[in-house]
Amino acid sequence: MTETIQPPSYDEPGDGPQLGSSQAVSNSPEILLAYTRRPTPPPTAQIDREPKEFTSGIKNRGGTCATFTVRGDPRLSKAIPVIIQGSNLVGSAQLALRSSEAIQAVCILIRGEIVFDVDAAPSTFLKAKHILWSAAEGDPQAAGNSGKSIVKLKGDYHWPFSFPVPPTFRKDGQTFWLPHAVWDQQASFRVKYTAELCIVRGKLKLDDRTSLRFAYCSMQQLGPPSALRQLTYQEKAPLLGPEADAEGWQSQSASVQGTLFSSHTIEVKFTFSLASPLSYTRGASIPCAMTIETKDPQALDLLSSPSAVIVYLECASREKKERVRWSNPIKPCGQAVFWPPTEGTSDNASHQRRLMGEIHLRPSLQPSFALPEFCTEYAVVVFPFQATGFKPLNNSPLLSQEVEILTRYAPGPRQKTYTPPTYETRNDLVRRHYQSLAKLPTSSGFLRTESDELLALTIRLRVVTNGLKYIPNPHLRNPLDTEHNVPVVLDYADGY
Repeated sequence: MTETIQPPSYDEPGDGPQLGSSQAVSNSPEILLAYTRRPTPPPTAQIDREPKEFTSGIKNRGGTCATFTVRGDPRLSKAIPVIIQGSNLVGSAQLALRSSEAIQAVCILIRGEIVFDVDAAPSTFLKAKHILWSAAEGDPQAAGNSGKSIVKLKGDYHWPFSFPVPPTFRKDGQTFWLPHAVWDQQASFRVKYTAELCIVRGKLKLDDRTSLRFAYCSMQQLGPPSALRQLTYQEKAPLLGPEADAEGWQSQSASVQGTLFSSHTIEVKFTFSLASPLSYTRGASIPCAMTIETKDPQALDLLSSPSAVIVYLECASREKKERVRWSNPIKPCGQAVFWPPTEGTSDNASHQRRLMGEIHLRPSLQPSFALPEFCTEYAVVVFPFQATGFKPLNNSPLLSQEVEILTRYAPGPRQKTYTPPTYETRNDLVRRHYQSLAKLPTSSGFLRTESDELLALTIRLRVVTNGLKYIPNPHLRNPLDTEHNVPVVLDYADGY
């Protein structure tokens, strides 16, 4: 039996090759050829496997009287069933009634919830009800008793079901994508999906219920990159920068001032570019480029070193409610690696240097999503240059660009990475910046610090944040079209 080959894990430093510094990349030009992780065979190359079944039951004095079964994707399902966007929730409900029991209906309830605190009520964003059988249909094993409000059933009954899980829902006139399931113990929230079997008994009697938690895997697809970038990926050629592929990049310009060797003040202009469209696949990378310009040749040599450019990917999860608002601390979740360009062209001016780079995206990143009361957002942030002898006048971030993290590759040639997987290195400037974001004034006038986390959760202080805005993804194709564009990693750890 052919098994899916999993790419290396990037969760622990010991799991894969490490890069001591960004400068090490420039010293080894041979690794700048397209770096390809171990491939995951396409689904068509694998032997079809039966869906994995998960079962829950309802017991009474005589034993199990009802069995609820949900089938999950055979490749992904481990501790719980996994349902991929575009597929149905498939399973069955069985009753084994040894005596006559009055039943009004048998139905399946599907819920999607966000859980913020253990002691707080969850916020429900998805509700769906599917009736498998009602008393109006009569006893399936007897004729002539339809039209009643309650029917007494006895014996064995079996109802298979297959219900679509809608990829979107509407609220307050807006359309939202269902978010990817989140059950990470380190996360400050949970995105929980539940399927529940309900046996409705009627008035004055308690209904019988049993439920199964399942993971929903969103499959939103990136828009296609530029024609030149697709050709680059196809030919496994070096990445072309904004000067050679203007349509393939989105750029911002800024400047930074500082003192050089404590002797004189300099100004450095730069243009930072990200590959467009600004949506990227987790488990892959974010291509980026930097053009540095200054009339001081000493500063140019110093700040154009790959290790001097400090660029991070950050993640923020935000909650918005009426009258009270709260934001989780913004955290860095990836660092860019840079190297000199290798396309063989020279700079137009002696006072300008160019660098190419990429940010490796962990396969475990939570995909971007927006709900009426909650969202997870990502942004690429450019910090001041860091080099021996250079001191910026201000340590605040220079540029920030919102990006979207999705789960499926763009159509066309598979994206390539150009450096081995790397890990965030300790950086005091970056650490202090994100620590300062955790000390924001709350609605009660207190300060929320790391030591106040428990207090903040207890008295439920809410930090004022920006409002949410839903931006539809025009590039989403048929969710069922996953033959050639499944993510590198579509897997969940046990206990997910």
